[in-house]
Amino acid sequence: MGKCAPSAVLQALCYGVFGVLVTACGASQYAPVQELGYSLSTRSASASSVRSAPTSYQVRSGDTLFAIAWRFGWDYKKLAKVNAIASPYTIYVGQNLVFSEINANLNKKTLLSVSKPKVSPKNVVKKVSNIRTNSLNNKQEIDTGSVKWQWPLRGLVVQKFASKGVISHGIEVSSRLGNSVKAASSGIIVYAGSGIQGYGNLVVVKHNETFLSAYAYNSRILVTEGAQVNAGQVIAEVGKGPQLDPRLHFEIRKDGKPVNPLQYLPKL
Repeated sequence: MGKCAPSAVLQALCYGVFGVLVTACGASQYAPVQELGYSLSTRSASASSVRSAPTSYQVRSGDTLFAIAWRFGWDYKKLAKVNAIASPYTIYVGQNLVFSEINANLNKKTLLSVSKPKVSPKNVVKKVSNIRTNSLNNKQEIDTGSVKWQWPLRGLVVQKFASKGVISHGIEVSSRLGNSVKAASSGIIVYAGSGIQGYGNLVVVKHNETFLSAYAYNSRILVTEGAQVNAGQVIAEVGKGPQLDPRLHFEIRKDGKPVNPLQYLPKL
């Protein structure tokens, strides 16, 4: 038998490895929980982490005010107020948002002019429907304590909320891949996508002016931004978390701050 040249053998091995990698990537159905643009550990890149707010942030295509505020651990109402943005919180590609009330006061005139720049319609960032938002305001936002909570799914709580030590801004519930994830209370979908680092496919529901809830690590999202949902309505399907096992990351935020969901959910 003839011998293969070393270079030929090496080339064949490279093609084989490349083929395996392509197959593996193509088989994945999940939004990555960690973005490749960040050199973070699995734990620090998980949904348990909230990135520190920058001095300013330039709006990019696909951003919403709710998503930007969530990403940096701010209350969306406070972020809107600091930047002189009125409801329904329309923002624009290229617009600079500040996260400092001091900077906002010093640059108030500049902010007011930036809030409504002269841009083409394609640069207007998508926003929640005015009609649906107003409808929800009239029905639910008079009494901020009126939210009635239910579990988004049933399963073993494998990660509890923690504000000290290893920070966890929510709870994680084990489940089966593809199981239904349900809205924990009625509200409006203010974010549905995979653009927030550490959350994979994420759904955020606005329940009133005080409370938001989030559902992360989903394999599929079944709702769109602006849709009004009822408590118990299926909004997503369970996917895999950073540990590569099926689980749901669930958060409740009160005035933009993470709170312990177990203090609001009914006892099992």
